Amino acid sequence: MKAAARLGAPLLTALLAAAGCGEPPSAPIGSTITPRASLVLEPPRLQIGDVAELELAVVTPPEHRPRPFSPPAELPGLWLLDAEALPTQKERSRWVHRTRLRIRAREVGVFAWPAGSVEVEAPDGSVVSLGFEALSLEVVSALAEHPERMTPFGVRAPAAPTGAPNAVAAAAGALLALVGVAVFRVARRRYAARAHALRHPEPAAPAEPPWIEARAALVAARAIAPDDPLAASHAAAAALRRYVARRFRADAVARTTEELQAATPPFAATSRWPAFVSILRALDERRFRPEPAAAAERAAFARRASELLDSAEGFVEETIPTEARG
Repeated sequence: MKAAARLGAPLLTALLAAAGCGEPPSAPIGSTITPRASLVLEPPRLQIGDVAELELAVVTPPEHRPRPFSPPAELPGLWLLDAEALPTQKERSRWVHRTRLRIRAREVGVFAWPAGSVEVEAPDGSVVSLGFEALSLEVVSALAEHPERMTPFGVRAPAAPTGAPNAVAAAAGALLALVGVAVFRVARRRYAARAHALRHPEPAAPAEPPWIEARAALVAARAIAPDDPLAASHAAAAALRRYVARRFRADAVARTTEELQAATPPFAATSRWPAFVSILRALDERRFRPEPAAAAERAAFARRASELLDSAEGFVEETIPTEARG
């Protein structure tokens, strides 16, 4: 499997260009920015099993804020692994709001992330809905380069003689011999340096225990829960996945909840695995559901997020090794 796609400056440039604002780095002072939204995935072609990062970009005038984006519940050919709101890029005359969506390709074929819309709230309280177009992507087999081959590659036969003159062949042989000697000397020096490093290793900084890291992440999530329970739920799910991955050496970061439920857990986590999956599933029900508009429903949403944070914190505390308990 290839590593997850990395987003950097080139993709951000493509992101802004797709949103219709890629020419200047920022609009002149006093110009009017038309809010717009777009989806970007680079590249739009994945191999089955690949994990990639798709971004939803929303460009608005300053002080305008998009409401939380709710991804679709079903994605043909894909699994949605995670969603994360990224820091807003603030410029003098426009703000760029980005949401990162991690997806995994699970079927071969041509699929589409469906078209949708995002609501943007202005400073005066008015709300506008911004639509974005569907994004087409292709998932191909990892064997696409050699679809007909059923046997492993063997040793290649030597190339046929070229008929080069003997003098040229001798010179080429001498040159190869010199290169071989140089390569051998470099390899010997590197081997000696590596052997010395193994005999005299530098002391590594001790890693922070996973439960300490998880506690800090969940405390940070709880701090934002009253104002943004959706973001707190995203943070709690990510913290819990990282904790289980480190604490039990489990592949828990990139798998979907369904994959985790069907997986055979590490021996040390056998009795704890159902509780872990149950908390993740409950968090997913909060994270991938549209945030309610009514005040009473929002309050219930926030209470539920707080309860799930309690469950995540309780899971961490219950699974700390006995010898590490204070």
